[in-house]
Amino acid sequence: MSIRLRLLLSNLAMILVPIIFVCLSALLVALLFRGDIKELRNIYLPPEHYGHMTEKNQLLIDLHKETMKNPGEFLDQTYLQKIDSQLNKTVGTSLAVRKGKQMIYVPAKLKGLEMNELPPFGFFGEVDPVERIDHQFISIKKLDFFYPDGAEGSLFFVTDASSFAKFVRTSFPILFIGLIIILIGTNGLLTYHVSRGIIRPIRGLQKAAKRMEEGDLTLPIPVTSKDEIGQLAQGFEEMRVRLKESIETQLAYEENRKELIANISHDLKTPITTIKGYVEGIRDGVANSPEKIDRYMQTIHSKSIELDHMIDELFLYSKLDLQRLPFHFEKIRFDHYLQDFVEDLRFDLEEKGVEITLNIENGDYHIIGDREHLKRVITNIVDNSLKYIDKPDKVLSFHIATIDSTVLFSMTDNGPGITEENLSIIFDRFYRVDTARGTEKGGSGLGLSIAKRIIEEHHGSIWAESRQGQGTTISFTLNKAGEEK
Repeated sequence: MSIRLRLLLSNLAMILVPIIFVCLSALLVALLFRGDIKELRNIYLPPEHYGHMTEKNQLLIDLHKETMKNPGEFLDQTYLQKIDSQLNKTVGTSLAVRKGKQMIYVPAKLKGLEMNELPPFGFFGEVDPVERIDHQFISIKKLDFFYPDGAEGSLFFVTDASSFAKFVRTSFPILFIGLIIILIGTNGLLTYHVSRGIIRPIRGLQKAAKRMEEGDLTLPIPVTSKDEIGQLAQGFEEMRVRLKESIETQLAYEENRKELIANISHDLKTPITTIKGYVEGIRDGVANSPEKIDRYMQTIHSKSIELDHMIDELFLYSKLDLQRLPFHFEKIRFDHYLQDFVEDLRFDLEEKGVEITLNIENGDYHIIGDREHLKRVITNIVDNSLKYIDKPDKVLSFHIATIDSTVLFSMTDNGPGITEENLSIIFDRFYRVDTARGTEKGGSGLGLSIAKRIIEEHHGSIWAESRQGQGTTISFTLNKAGEEK
C-alpha cells in the first residue's frame, strides 16, 4: 500500500470515527429523552415505512374508532377498567381518562398523576413522549374526542419508562467515556501505524546513509515494502552497490596505475641505462677505435629506436585505456586488405627468410573497421610471434574464413608455444613469456594488450591457442558489414 493511500485512509478514518461517535452520542441522548426505541420509530418514521401494524397501535386505532361511535362508554368505570386491564396485559400500558378539567379515571399505579402535568385538549405540537412525574419516567400518548354532551374528553396511554431511563442515565457517562477512549485509541493506533510504516524505514535509511558516509558499504539495505519508501530504499541499495563497485574499480585502477608506473619505469630504464653506458664508454675512451665507436653508436641508435617505439606504444595504450583514441570506421573487403598486408610483410621479411602463407576460404568478407588500427593489431601479432620463434626456419600461416555473421582471422607460427597457465594472461599489459622481462627480446609487453583493446573497440573478440613445441595460433573475429545494396 502506498504512503499516499495509507495517509488518505488514515485521514478518512479520523473523520469517520468522530462522525460515528457523534451519531452514537446523539442516539444515546435521544434514548435518554425519548425512551423506548419503538417510540422513536413511531415518532420519526411515517406509517408507510412500517412493515406491519403493532398490537399497541391496533388497540389505539380500535379505541379511536370506539370514541367516535360510542363516546359515552368512556364514562363507564367498568368499561374503562376493562380497557386498562387489557392494555396492561397486552403492551404494559395504563389508561387515564379526562373529561373537561377533571380526571374521571386514574388507575392505582398512576395516583400521582396531576391534571396540570398532562397535555391540554387539542394540543397537536411536538410533544416529548417521555415525562417525569412523581419521580417516575413515563411515556404518554393522547387521544382526544368529544362526549355525547359535547364535553372535551382525552384518553391518556401511559407507559412506564423508568427502568430504561434509569439504565440510560447510569450507563450514559460510561458509554460516553468509552466512546472517547475508543476515539483516542483509534486515532492513536492509526497514527502509530502510519508513523511506524514511515518513520521506521526512514530511520533505517538514515542509518544506512550514515554508514555510507563513514565508508561502510558492506551491509545491504533491506527493502521491506513496495511503497514510495520501499522504492527509495531500493534506490539507496542500487546506489550502494554501484558506489561499492565504483570504489572497488577505483582501487583496482589505482593498483594497476602503480603497477603501470613500476613497469614503465623498468622498461624505460633498461634502454636508457644501455644508452648511458655506451655514451660513457665513448666519452671515457673505452671505444678506442673507429670500428668500436661505430658499433657503440649503432647500439645507441638501435636502443633509441626501441625507446621511441616503447614510448609510442605506451602513449597508444594510454589513449586506448582512457578511450580517447579516435577510430575512423569504413567498409573494408578484409580478404583484399589482408592480401595487401601479407604482400608487404613478405617484402619486409624477405631477407630474414620467413615463410609466409595465406589461405582465404570462400565467403563474404565485408567488414566495418579502421584500416590503420587493424594494421596495428596484425603487426603486433606478427612481431610478437617473430620475437619468440626459436627455429632457424620461421613460418607464419595466415587463414581467414566466415562463420555466420563474423569474419575469423587466424595466424599460426612455429614457435615454442605457450604453457596452459600463461595462455590466459598473454593479453595482459606488460606480460612477457620471458620471465626475465625480455631484455634481449625487446618490446614493451603491450603489443597483444593493445591488439585486444582495438579488437574490442571493433566489437570483436581475440584469443590464443597453443601447445608447447608446436607453435601458437592467435585468432580474432570481426562482425560482417552485410551485403552491399
